[in-house]
Amino acid sequence: MQGRFPDLNELIFMASVRKLLSFVAALFWTISFAHAEDTLIVADQKGQQKALLEAAGQDKNLSYTLQWTEFEAAAPLLQALAANAVDTGIAGDGPFLFAWGANLPIKAAFLVPPRGGGESTAVITTTSSPIHNAADLSGKRIGTGKGSIGHLLLLRLIATGAIPAPTPHIVFLAPAQAKAALDTKQIDAWSTWEPYVSLAVVQSHAHNIVDGRNVMPNNSFFVATNKALATKHVRLADFYKRMTAAYAWGTEHQAEYAAILGRQTGLPLPVATVVAKHLIAAPAPLTPKVIQQEQTTLDAYRSGGFLRDAGKLEDAFDLTVSPSQ
Repeated sequence: MQGRFPDLNELIFMASVRKLLSFVAALFWTISFAHAEDTLIVADQKGQQKALLEAAGQDKNLSYTLQWTEFEAAAPLLQALAANAVDTGIAGDGPFLFAWGANLPIKAAFLVPPRGGGESTAVITTTSSPIHNAADLSGKRIGTGKGSIGHLLLLRLIATGAIPAPTPHIVFLAPAQAKAALDTKQIDAWSTWEPYVSLAVVQSHAHNIVDGRNVMPNNSFFVATNKALATKHVRLADFYKRMTAAYAWGTEHQAEYAAILGRQTGLPLPVATVVAKHLIAAPAPLTPKVIQQEQTTLDAYRSGGFLRDAGKLEDAFDLTVSPSQ
C-alpha cells in the first residue's frame, strides 16, 4: 500500500519546484522576454496543443508573440507554472489539484472536458501479463507519476473497490522510467495517459486493463499562473478562444490533425491517429458545476494521505476568463 505523507507532501513538492529553478536558469536565454507585455508562453505536453493549434491555422494573425515550451508530463509543467517560467498550460484535473493543494500560485482558468470518454487515462500491462482486469491488480506493483492523472485513476479504483485488497504497491516513476520498468517486468502494470497509452497499445500491443470511464471526472484544464491572470488576462482569453476553435476544427479534420501531430511530435502515424481521436474535446469556460465535480478528485488525494489541507475547492478556479473578450 502506498505510504501516507500528510506533512511531507508539500515539502517534497515545493522542493521539486526549487530544483526547477536551475532548469529555468538554463533556459533563460531562450525565454528572457517571457513576461514581456506582448508575449504569452504556453506549456505543452508532448506538443499536442501546439500541433492542434497550428493544424487549425489558429496560430496566425496574433496581436502578441506565442511561445511554446514542451514537457513530458503535467508535474514538471505545473512546476514551471509555479516558478512563473510559463504563463499557461494544459493539465489533467488530478495533477492540477495535487499541485494547487501544495499551495502553488496557480489556478484553472478554462475547461477541456472528458476526452475520449475517459479512455485517455488507463492502466496497461504487457501482452504476456496474467493481469486481465482491475481485480487482478490487487497487490501488484503499478508504476505512475506522483500526483498524476494516472495516480488519481489508481486512487479512485482502490476507493471504489474495483481493485480489492490487498492494495497494490504504487511505484512513482516518470513516463520513460515507467515504460522501461514495465518492459523489464520491474512493475506489473503502468497507470498512464495519452500519448503513452496509445504508444504502448498500438506499438507494443500492450493490454488496456481498465480506464477512467465512470471512475473520475476526467476533466483537463488550461491552468494559468496567478501573475498571468492578473497581467495577461486578455491574451489568455484570446488564446483559449483560439484553442476552442482549434479543437472544433480537429473534430472535423482528425486525419489532418493526426498527420501534423505525428510530424511535430515524432509519433508514428498509427499512434498519432488514435491519440488524435482520444484527445479531441470541446473546451469551454468554467462553471460552478464543473468545480463541484472536482470534489471527488480532491477527496481522492486527501483520503490517500497526499494532501492535508488544500483549502476551499472553489479557490482553485478562476471563472473570469471568457473567450468572448
